[in-house]
Amino acid sequence: MQAIERLLARRARVRGRLPPFEELVRGSVFTRRMRCGKPTCHCTRGVLHRATYLGVSFAGGRTRQISLPPALVATARRWVANYQAWWRAIETISAINRDLLRRRRSAPGESAGTAARGRSRRRRRSAS
Repeated sequence: MQAIERLLARRARVRGRLPPFEELVRGSVFTRRMRCGKPTCHCTRGVLHRATYLGVSFAGGRTRQISLPPALVATARRWVANYQAWWRAIETISAINRDLLRRRRSAPGESAGTAARGRSRRRRRSAS
């Protein structure tokens, strides 16, 4: 039982370290350097413009890119990092829960049939 209590405490610690759910975004933040196309711009001489985007891939191969103003780049990076932290936590908690199921399945005093079904069977009344 002590092992189960340690696993439950570890699961609670993982959950307690999660960033706010409202501050998540799936994707990646990246910066591009490009030419604008104006013939007199400094970018034609090699000093390229810099733009930062949030890129998100969707099912079917579609990708969306959102241009980020400099004031939002730090926020977008933090939200992407929060999303990754949630997924790491989900994987960790899933591993803990698998271990809990294994330990509870073989816990003394609990029959395998009761643990698997979760309820007892009822008898049917005969129709006489």
